Amino acid sequence: MMKNLKNNLINFKNNIVKNQFNSRIILALTLIVFYSCTSEDFLEKTPLNELTAEASYVKKSDAEAAIGACYGMMFDWNQHHYKWTRTIFSDMRADNSHGGSGAMYMAAERHEPNASDYEPGGYAWDQPFSYIAAANSVLDNVVNIDDPNFSDAEKNVILGQAYFLRGYQYMQLARIFGDVPLHLSTDDKEIYKPQSSQAEVFAQVEADMLLAENLLPLEHSTNFLTRSRATKGAAQTMLAKVYAETRDFDKCAEYAAKVINSGVYQLVDTFDHLWDGFHEFTTEAIWEGVHIAGGQQASTYHQVQMLPPGSMSQYDGNKPGESWPVAYPRFNTLHSELVAAFETMGDSIRSYSSYVTVSDRSLISEHPYGYSENEPISHVYKLGRTAGIFDGMNVMILRLADVILLRAEALNQSGKTGEAIALLNQVRARVKLAPTTATSKADVAKAILDERRLELFMENNRYWDLKRYYNNDAAFVQYLNSLSESSGKSLEYKATLNNIFMPIPQKEMDINEFLIQRPGY
Repeated sequence: MMKNLKNNLINFKNNIVKNQFNSRIILALTLIVFYSCTSEDFLEKTPLNELTAEASYVKKSDAEAAIGACYGMMFDWNQHHYKWTRTIFSDMRADNSHGGSGAMYMAAERHEPNASDYEPGGYAWDQPFSYIAAANSVLDNVVNIDDPNFSDAEKNVILGQAYFLRGYQYMQLARIFGDVPLHLSTDDKEIYKPQSSQAEVFAQVEADMLLAENLLPLEHSTNFLTRSRATKGAAQTMLAKVYAETRDFDKCAEYAAKVINSGVYQLVDTFDHLWDGFHEFTTEAIWEGVHIAGGQQASTYHQVQMLPPGSMSQYDGNKPGESWPVAYPRFNTLHSELVAAFETMGDSIRSYSSYVTVSDRSLISEHPYGYSENEPISHVYKLGRTAGIFDGMNVMILRLADVILLRAEALNQSGKTGEAIALLNQVRARVKLAPTTATSKADVAKAILDERRLELFMENNRYWDLKRYYNNDAAFVQYLNSLSESSGKSLEYKATLNNIFMPIPQKEMDINEFLIQRPGY
């Protein structure tokens, strides 16, 4: 029965997505300049067939194809941005997971000063800039389409999605790198630009999301589109996030409330339905990235690099699912202190969905970083449970539980601790946990931080949640450097005030003379 259900879901996604996400050629031909994220070789090439953007944006269908391509290129199987960004730069650089034996992962996790030329950092820089270029192409050209079958309302929905996608990518860049160049039009003659400050980038994110909120509908014509495309609720979620980053907690609470009270979203009853692959596009999903097994829109191989090899039934817990059987080194194994946090909370529901533990050390390839020789090792189970390297597992990008806890955090910071506790308990009740015992503002702040850690594990939050919680970079750095293995041995983090942010990839420094590397890299 479950196999039939999975096949039906795959067929459903295939039938819809093949008409929406296979339109990359239009965008590839019209994006003449890919800004500073490109290589010198690309910049020297003549555009294919000399096709101009004006010649490509003529009809309503051209606009629909272009915005479809904006989504499609993000979730293409060869785009590693989400694999790296959503785990390495949020959970692994914080205190939730370990990078494994690969030097590039270790350099990121430990905040090494020589991390400016390693692979994940390049993905986190150049791929978001290519998505920004795609969104700019839509913004620059859709407004000029003169098609009697293309109403202003329809144009606005497409423009709203483009503003949202551009703002979302700049949010990721500002969080990871701090100061980055702002490119806001394909007509910009300055291919190479200096960085704008993180505050300026956050201001641009706010501007884009406010425009998106105004232009986008609460819901699209189908549930699939409502969950997989930008909506008013998605823009409001991102506004709540940027206001949290800038510590405007009144506005954060206001925009989180708009999402919560919209009537579009509600928590699912069963936490595992968010991750089991059989319940996609649920009422909790605000924005879900679509993947289809076996094609260009297949997901990346991130899950097989995190799951232990072979059938999950052979490990502790006898869980369903299979990973790639080759026993090569995995990365993003869980920090033992995170596993202890689940156990201390008595959180058996979320722990079941979040990780799988291997006690038999002969079943894994080598002793991973952060663990003693005979200690059971826990691996990520939340992001995929299939043996397929290129499967159809969707990626949850924004969801309601995040927004509820973000509003709780903002209300508590604003002195409305009683209201914050009620929201915190709402999330706890879903996973059968008793109401929090915290009552003071300080204790509730810590309780919310702990709840976000377990609820949103591996969902691109932990690093910035910690940074907000400490609200003092020196204290944040001190916390990171205090992290240790389960044995008590230091993990030897080298965090400093300078390397809280990632370095600009060296290849970008070589191309753009205006970029200034952060001190210490």
